Amino acid sequence: MALGDLILDETGQVMGVRVLSSDADGVKTEVSLQLTGTIRGVSESTLWTYTILTRPDGSMYGSGTGIMTTQDGDVVSMVGAGSGKIVPPGATNNFRTMLHPHSAVAKYADLNGSTLVGEYDLNADGSAINKCWEWE
Repeated sequence: MALGDLILDETGQVMGVRVLSSDADGVKTEVSLQLTGTIRGVSESTLWTYTILTRPDGSMYGSGTGIMTTQDGDVVSMVGAGSGKIVPPGATNNFRTMLHPHSAVAKYADLNGSTLVGEYDLNADGSAINKCWEWE
């Protein structure tokens, strides 16, 4: 197994956060995120909604769904999950992610059934950077 080409390169901003629950398992929040960038060099925009469970031991786990639209009007749906650790206030949260794209568009159909491995960094100001490589 090796990482292949950089497939997805995006930056964006958290649009909203809400607390869903707080109990012995941790605090669960919902995040709305908007990103823009490129998929295989083609300009795109992606909207995500995901949840993060912040556990009492300092670990974090998130999962969610996203929808991408390219400049050509092509649509790619995403399902993803990631994990990280709590950082001090003002620091950047670093998540390691796995995304599973799917598209009915022939141009992106080869991504169906594949896994993209990524680095998702969420800064204290709500700005985000997402980079994903194909896992071969």
